[in-house]
Formats: sequence, C-alpha cells, structure tokens
Amino acid sequence: MNQVKMSIFLPYLLVFMLFIDNLHAVPGFSRQTGLECMACHANSQPYLNSFGRGFARSAYTMSTKSGSQSLIVGEDIGLSLPAVLNISLILKARYDKGYDVINGKGKVLENSNGDDLGANRGMYDIFKTSTINITGKVSDNVGSLLELRQKIGKTVFGGKVVASFEMGDAYSGFVVYSTNNYGPFAGMETYSTGLYKPIRQFENHKLTNAAQAADLASGEATGIQVFYAGEKLFLTVGAYVPIHNTDGIDMGGSMISYGRIAYEQPIGNINIIIGAYGIYGKSKASNTLLDVSLEGKVTQALVELEKEAYGVDLQIDGELLSKNIIITMNAVLKNKTTLDDPNLMNYITGKNSTNIYGEPADADMEAFSVSLEYYPWTPLGLKFAYLTLDDKGPHTFELDKVDAKDKDAYTVGFDYSFRQNVKFAMEYSMVKPTRQDIEDYTDLLSVLTISF
Repeated sequence: MNQVKMSIFLPYLLVFMLFIDNLHAVPGFSRQTGLECMACHANSQPYLNSFGRGFARSAYTMSTKSGSQSLIVGEDIGLSLPAVLNISLILKARYDKGYDVINGKGKVLENSNGDDLGANRGMYDIFKTSTINITGKVSDNVGSLLELRQKIGKTVFGGKVVASFEMGDAYSGFVVYSTNNYGPFAGMETYSTGLYKPIRQFENHKLTNAAQAADLASGEATGIQVFYAGEKLFLTVGAYVPIHNTDGIDMGGSMISYGRIAYEQPIGNINIIIGAYGIYGKSKASNTLLDVSLEGKVTQALVELEKEAYGVDLQIDGELLSKNIIITMNAVLKNKTTLDDPNLMNYITGKNSTNIYGEPADADMEAFSVSLEYYPWTPLGLKFAYLTLDDKGPHTFELDKVDAKDKDAYTVGFDYSFRQNVKFAMEYSMVKPTRQDIEDYTDLLSVLTISF
C-alpha cells in the first residue's frame, strides 16, 4: 500500500485500535432502556425504525429495563450536581478527498504563489463532528437530548427538552430547542428524508439530500413546537428564530412559523410514509449574530428576514424479499430567503475598497433527491443516491459569487457496522455542475463512527 493510500486510512486505524477492545458500554438511551442500539436504529445508526420513532415521540421516557434510571437520580452532590447522568460520547473520524473540486465561487482556490489548492486535496479530522450527549428521562413525561460539540474553536451547547403525553396509542406534546447546526425541524422530526440532519442516510448530506443541499433544514435555530404522533398520522407546527442561544438572541418582531405533516401506511412488511412541510414568516435579528464575521466591521442593527419554503417527501422502509431496505425522496419545491436591507450586511475593506457581504445570502432554490439503502445482510448497507439542485438566488451579498451551486450529483457508497456502536461508511460522488464553464468533479468521503 502506497503512502497516499495509507494517509487515507491511518486516522481510522488509530482510532479503531484505541477503542475497539474497550467498547463494552453503549450510548445513554441504551443504558436507560436496557435495549441494544439496533432496537431503535435497525440496520443503521442514524436511521430510526418505527420503534425508534415511537421512543423519540415519547420524550425519550420509555423504559423496558427493570429499575432503569431517570436522567437525574440519587443524592445531589456538591453545587447541586446530579449523581447520575446518561452521558454518551460519539467520536467521528472523517477523511474527505476531492478531485478537481471548486469552491462556492466557481473557481479553484489558489495560494499566494498562484498554485491550485482546490484540486486533489485530502482533509481529515477526528473531533470536528464528534459530540458529547446528555440524554434521557427527566420525569415521567419529560425527556431531553442535550449536546456539546466544537465549532470554530469554541464549545457549543445545544439540544432540546421534550414534554410528551400518551393519548391512547398516540402521543402529543411540545418541544423547546436550540441548535447551531440542525435547522428549524430539529425539535421533533423522526423520519430520514433530510429535515432532521442527525438521522440522515448519507454522511455527505450536501451531495445526497435535497433539504440539506438547499439549506432548508440546516443552520442555527431556536424555537418551540407542538406535535401529535398517532399510529399513522404525524403533525407538528412551531415557530423559530434563525439564531442559536449560545450566541445570545437579539431579535424584534415575530418568529418564523413552520409545519410538517406525514402519514404512515404499513403494507405487509413495508412501511410507506408520505409527507409535506412548509416554512413561512418574518423575523428580525442582529446582523452581527446572523454573520459573526461582521462583528466589529459594521454597525449592529436589526435585519428583517423573510422565509418562504415548502416541499414534499417520501420514505419507504422495511423488508423486501427478506432483506431490509430504506428508500427516501425529498422535493424542495421552493426555498427563498430575503433580507429587507442588504446594506446592513456588508462593509468596505482593503485598498481597493472591496465590498464584503455577509450571510445569509438571498436564496431561491429548488432541489430533488432520491436515495436507496439495501442490506444484503444485517451489518452491511449498500447506498445509492441522486441529487439535483437549482439555485436561482441573486447572491446580492457576494457580488463576485457565480451560480456554482447548480448541479447533478450521483453517489454510491456503503456502511458496515462492526458492532452496534461501531460503524464505518465510505461514499463516492460524481458531481456535474450545470454551468458549462465549470468542469465535473468528484468527492470521496469516509467516516468511522464510535459511540459509547
């Protein structure tokens, strides 16, 4: 094996050797219930089966283990800290290698010597997407999923608190949440079509999932929602502001409303879920919170955002010819974001008085994706995906930005679960930008995930 190939697999080999012999513990939810992780996640760690969806909708309060513990139990210790917590650590080692990759402005990056940096680069990290989670039952009807992660050199705290009440065979309740990454549907969404990033099928979500590629279901969000989850019908409505709590909220005016509906119909060993979603409303937030890179460069002021987005999705999961499958489709029919005063999101810099514009840029996108994961045997999943994205945004905040997001992407891959809490995934994408002056490029992403 040559030096290049060794550089791809070395970080995974090191992590695997460090942890594989000591992985006797399982994540906090499994400790709470006494069940294996695959009871909720079937053949894949991110993907939830029907039992897992029910567990989430119950506010993470189900318990099938005699004497299971709440999130906070026992005698308090110093400073009123709880004696017992359900804490989980999820480590991800990633290697991403692109070939002839462009950046967001449709050109290959160059260094100060004029050498290309955008092509044939490899990048790996171990802790960037790793998280520490404090999870589980707080009281009979309340549960939580709290998360610590690293972002731009600082620790970010986010999560949600769910209150859920049984109504016969159904659940209803409300969620309060704040996230720096998972978008407006982060409070209560249990399907794998892309509205909730953590349960996506593919690691390379930007090249395989319409809701993620169109930035409809990602980014910062702080909000509240109510939900109803029956045997067949799932319905939720809520409101949010596009800021994360750890940055401090400085807003005026109303919140942005959103809703989601889905209907499940079992047919034999197959479960078919048809859904729709929408976002509409206006909210005011500080320009320097919407784009922290503007802090100290522009006068702080409130900017009004208007958001209009909607789409439909489909999920099919279960057994086909005695093999497990999951098929998802997502069609983002519209995702438009506008700001009332673009001048509040820019400043002038440099000797040439160049205008520098902040985000979020005016977005006007449509996207469609379809993906299939097939399990020839339980630990191995074979994955296929197609994505098309049409970005009509004027990009008024970055005048030199070209329409480089328009693309068709074809992805193949696999994931293999060595154990219920150790999974390796590798995905290869061929990307065809629709602009004639941008060449096709490819991307190879491999990820080792260890949870305990």
